[in-house]
Amino acid sequence: MIEYDVRKALKELYNPKKEPSLVYAPQQVYCIVDGEGKAEDEAYELAVQMLYAISTTLQAEFGRHRLYQSFAVSPLECLWVPLETENRRTWQWSAMIAQPDWLNEELFLQVRDQVAFKQGLSTASVHLGLLEEGLCVTALHTGSYKDEVASMARMQAFCDEHGLRRVGTAHREIYLDNCRNTRAALLRTALRFAVERM
Repeated sequence: MIEYDVRKALKELYNPKKEPSLVYAPQQVYCIVDGEGKAEDEAYELAVQMLYAISTTLQAEFGRHRLYQSFAVSPLECLWVPLETENRRTWQWSAMIAQPDWLNEELFLQVRDQVAFKQGLSTASVHLGLLEEGLCVTALHTGSYKDEVASMARMQAFCDEHGLRRVGTAHREIYLDNCRNTRAALLRTALRFAVERM
């Protein structure tokens, strides 16, 4: 039996409604890979491969030894920082998968090395991090990733109506469906960015 699922524990973040809403994103533990460029680039695809390999291995280790609660592997997330809005090759990204808060550095490094040895992946770029975004606006986008601009515009309008101001230019995308076996029109993505009250 799965004892921890971040999608159930933090429903307002991982299953938001279409209409924008104000939420609080608490501190979470993540496996993270940082990079630059487009999602179609080889570096990003490799980062995703490593994150899933480490996350599924962690899940198996927890289930086998019962040292900790069992957990469901969380969806892929990415924090995007557009340096030049129209030139995605310059965008900085941090791809990540949330982990249970009982994951420590020692166990993470053991599993990272195990994945590198058994799967032949160069996992040194994967690191463990604690992130807390605090006050945020979130909304569910359904459809192609390239059409997210309309959903982001609704989120900005929500901010304007409620006296909120974006903090920085970064935004988070949580990919709730597998783009390889889901039609683009049906893809669900939880969008989120940090805000502050004016």
